[in-house]
Amino acid sequence: MIIFVDIDNTICTHDINGNYDNAKPLKDNIDRINSLFDDGHKITYWSARGSVTGIDWYEITHKQFKKWGVKYHNLILGEKPAFDLLIDDKVLNINDISRVDEFIK
Repeated sequence: MIIFVDIDNTICTHDINGNYDNAKPLKDNIDRINSLFDDGHKITYWSARGSVTGIDWYEITHKQFKKWGVKYHNLILGEKPAFDLLIDDKVLNINDISRVDEFIK
């Protein structure tokens, strides 16, 4: 299964001033998504980091992932639209991460 995962407020905290250097990992969420990677699913992290400001956050994000032990196949930044609400038929809110198995079966 191909799974796209947001970064901020999903696997880490989000600095409301947009300073991603201050993000802190959310270990339980990282572990759950890493287990999906380990089960053979293709994980792509897709974030709006830099979409509004034009700042390239790739290297900082890559270093954070390495430090936090995040497993993934692809990292896409700045190409995701910045939005307040996503309506889609294939969405799982991070608050329901414990239900992910229902979606991949």
